Parts: sequence; C-alpha cells; structure tokens
Amino acid sequence: MSRPARKPRRWLYPAGVERDYERALAAIATELTAVVGPAVIRALGYRSDAVDPSIAAGWYDELVQALAAATSLSSVQDQVLGPLVSEFARRTTAFNKQQFHAVLRSAYGVNILTADPDLRDLMRVWEAENLSLIQSIPTQYVEQLRGRVTAAVQSGRSLRDVIKVVRDTYDLPKHRAELIARDQIGKLNGDITQARQQGIGVEEYRWRGVLDGRERSEHVAREGKTYRWDQPPADGHPGQPIRCRCSAEAVLPDLDDLAALIVH
Repeated sequence: MSRPARKPRRWLYPAGVERDYERALAAIATELTAVVGPAVIRALGYRSDAVDPSIAAGWYDELVQALAAATSLSSVQDQVLGPLVSEFARRTTAFNKQQFHAVLRSAYGVNILTADPDLRDLMRVWEAENLSLIQSIPTQYVEQLRGRVTAAVQSGRSLRDVIKVVRDTYDLPKHRAELIARDQIGKLNGDITQARQQGIGVEEYRWRGVLDGRERSEHVAREGKTYRWDQPPADGHPGQPIRCRCSAEAVLPDLDDLAALIVH
C-alpha cells in the first residue's frame, strides 16, 4: 500500500542569508557616501573654520568633478562584486536544498534521494541581475545628489543649508542597497523552490506566509490556498513579488507516485 504524504514541515525562509547580504551591500553603499559626500561638501567651498562660509565660485564644475568619484569607486567595487554575488547565490541555493530535503523527510518519514535540477541558467540570470542592480546604486545616487544640490543652490539657500541637503542624502544609497538585498534573496529562493518542486513532478503548492504582521494584505488572504506552478497569481509565485518572504508548500504525491516520478 502506498504511503501518503503527511503534512510537511514548514519550508523556512533564508533570513540569515538575507541579513548578511543586506549588511554586505549596505557596507558598499556606506563606502560610497563616505567618499562622495565629503567631496561634494569641499567642492561647494565649505570650510569648518570659516566664520561666514559662502558657496564657492565655479561650484557646479567642482560638483561634477566630485560626483565623478562615485563612478571611479563603482569601477573598483566591480572587481569584488562578482565573487560577492556568487557567494550569496551559493548560500541561498545550499539553504534551499537543505530545506527541500528536510520537507521531504518530514512528509514521508524517510530520506528521499533526488537529483538536483540544473540551476546554472537560473543562477547566471540572478547574478547578472544583481550585479546590474548594485552597479546602479552609485549612478542613481549621483543623479539624486546632483539634482538636490543644484536645486538648493539655485533657490538661494545658504551654504550651511546646502551642506545639510547633502548630508540628508547619506542614507539614500544604504536604503537602496537594503531593498535590493531583501528583494533579491526572496526571488532567488522562490525560483529555486519552484525548480526543485517541479523537478520531482510537483504541480501544485499551498501559499504559506510568514504571518508576522508585515505581510501585504493580498498575501495574507492567500494563506493556505492552492495554486498551480503553471498558473501563477497576478503578481507571481511566492518570492517573486517585491520583498516577498512567502513560501510554497508542495502538494506532494504518495510515496510510490513520487518514486515513479523521480525515476522517470
């Protein structure tokens, strides 16, 4: 008699990997503002020992040169970004694989040996997308900073006010880096989950959320509902919507049926 699948244990989210990725990207963003911010302040002619500082003549040309530091810093970072992104792709994949086998073991009471699906294309796409997103942080920051400083100077604000405008932008790259990290780890985890479940013949899953009060209402409303992998919800499968931490609980077949699917 075939052994039916029991309710599997919860498929955990790689929260620790996400936190580490967030810290790594935030450090890169902090380094960016540490270089660019003071350079812009100097370009505007600010000196802390000046009694009545005023905006320096030729401030715009100096501003443009100072902002070029962001581009040079980005090119240096590119040498280390590739290995960094690859490492977090590997860690997410390893965590997901551990969860996959733990879920199968909890459902059937035995270890299930399955061949891992070919994830190379999926990983390459994710790594390329992440490199592009991270490399956009300096460019985006430069444009935001240039616009805010130019508007402040042209509106006649004092140098001290303009310096405050500059310093108020210091968190912008960090916030962007944190958003990228939180969003992208969830996307990769969700995509790998789909690949592994479909690789053993799973066609449906139950939507499971973190249910910690921070989920969007439409995802809370999906809790426990069944969806097909070939028919995603309007905003995508778990992990695909921006900053989604939800997971897909596989609707598993009986053990004999699973064995037949794995063999074939």
